[in-house]
Amino acid sequence: MATFRCLQSGNTVTFTLQHDIDSMHGHSGYVRVDEEEPQKEFDPNAQRVDTPFTAPQPLVRPRGRPRKV
Repeated sequence: MATFRCLQSGNTVTFTLQHDIDSMHGHSGYVRVDEEEPQKEFDPNAQRVDTPFTAPQPLVRPRGRPRKV
């Protein structure tokens, strides 16, 4: 079974027959996405990067309906 992603729309399609999988390899508009990519090794000595957290600011808007001119 193989899953392919459309480069234009981002939709995914899954094929089970080998004939269909082979024909999709020749198609330039699709990329196979279920192939396993090499995983990064965990490095316990790597420096940790923290993302600073800021509280959300309240939206201040004038109250009521605007005056007629």
